[in-house]
Amino acid sequence: MLLNRGTRPFRRDLFDQLCKIGVREVLSLESGPCPYDVEALSKKHDIVRFIIFSQQSSTGARIDTAMREALSDHIFVVQGDMKINAAGISSRVFAKISERGRLCAVPVFRNSLGELIPTAVSPLPGKGGIFDVQPTAAADGEVATLMPWDYTGIYRRDKHFGIGGFDPLITEPWWQMLDYGMRAWLWGEEIRTHSALRMGYLDEMLPQNSTPGPGYRRFFLKNLAVKRRGDTGRLTRSGWWSYLHSSGESASATRKTWKEIQSWVNINRYRFLHDAEEITELWEWGE
Repeated sequence: MLLNRGTRPFRRDLFDQLCKIGVREVLSLESGPCPYDVEALSKKHDIVRFIIFSQQSSTGARIDTAMREALSDHIFVVQGDMKINAAGISSRVFAKISERGRLCAVPVFRNSLGELIPTAVSPLPGKGGIFDVQPTAAADGEVATLMPWDYTGIYRRDKHFGIGGFDPLITEPWWQMLDYGMRAWLWGEEIRTHSALRMGYLDEMLPQNSTPGPGYRRFFLKNLAVKRRGDTGRLTRSGWWSYLHSSGESASATRKTWKEIQSWVNINRYRFLHDAEEITELWEWGE
């Protein structure tokens, strides 16, 4: 699955590399209006299918839609400005990743200069007990990470939909990815880097915007405000007061969002095998 953002100067080469890997199909996710070269590329690569989206749809929502159309059980999601070394990604690598049975295997990334990028995101307690994260470089082995960096990785489709996919109401990419990954770990799934899966950026990597906004508030309620009580996860009263004082919304909007998330947590209460505090305390830091 190919995610295209902005201009598409590298797309043709990426199609060639994906075809060399031997993938079953390529789903190219495009923003409308329909790109001029779709017909020519479709004729050249008969395994390529194009899905055109409105400009307003989030990346996570596009991925979920395309995964429903996909033919395979494991979906390799990449950005259009990334470089794949077809010679270094063999069917054996894909087979090993499939055997692990994890939700998502994330590549190890290098920038356009060949330098290792810190993309394995780990949780850590911030000042005053506030949750924070720290990206680190993951060169070897399989390192735990809180998110599929830049949405990229090999996803197991049944597990992806098993945790509900990406939240379409979170439009900021950073918080959408972090909500997805945190929920996965809270519910007992794993996202890890895989050192045999190596990728790079052909151009300068776009900075990740982690500024708290509406997406952070949903992330907070669905993940950080949930506490384990016995064998269930529950939203706490302290979480309500914290959200009320920091949401920046009107009282009625705050109450509406709270009730929505409270209902969601109640429906999924038995799926919370950990809470954020436990995840942070037990986290496996890569060497």
